[in-house]
Amino acid sequence: MVNSVLKAITERRSTLRFKPIQVDEEKIYQILEAGRWAPSWTNSQPWSFIIVTDSELKQQLSQAGLTLFSKGIQEASHVIIVVVDPTKDPFHYIEDGSIATQNIALASHSLGLATYWIGIFNLEGEKESAEGAVKEILKIPKDLRVISILPIGVPAYDEQSERKNLTDIIYKNYYGE
Repeated sequence: MVNSVLKAITERRSTLRFKPIQVDEEKIYQILEAGRWAPSWTNSQPWSFIIVTDSELKQQLSQAGLTLFSKGIQEASHVIIVVVDPTKDPFHYIEDGSIATQNIALASHSLGLATYWIGIFNLEGEKESAEGAVKEILKIPKDLRVISILPIGVPAYDEQSERKNLTDIIYKNYYGE
C-alpha cells in the first residue's frame, strides 16, 4: 500500500502496554495538531485536549473505573484527554470529539507510537460514572464532556488483528442486497 494515510489506517492497532520511554514533546504536539485539524460540524471545533504526564494524576486516572486499562495509563508517557463543549454544537459534539480522537490515534501510529481509545463518555453524564470521576480528577467544568482518554507511548509489543472481508459488509443501493 503506497498511500501513507491508508497505510496508517490499516496498520494502526490498539496497544495496551508501553515501554518505559519518554515520548518527545514535539511528537505530542504533532499528534495534537492532527486532533486540532479534525473536521467538525460547521467548523465548530468543540474540543480541547488535556495532556497528562504527572505520575500521580495518571495513577488517579487509572483508578477512575477503568480497571481494564489501568496499567497502560500508568505506563504511558503521555495521556491525552479529549474534552468537548456541547454548547458549541449541541447536535454533533460527540462525533466531532470522536473524529479528533481518531486523528490523534492515527497520528500517533504514523509517528511510530501507540495508543488505545478509552471511550468514557456517559450518555446520562452521571457524576458516579468513569467520565464523572475523570472530570473531578482533572477539574473539568461540569458543562463539558469527556469523549476519550488516549494513553500514548512506545509500544511494548506488536499487536495484530484481522478484519472482516469487505464483501461481507458492503451492499449496493439497499441494505442486504
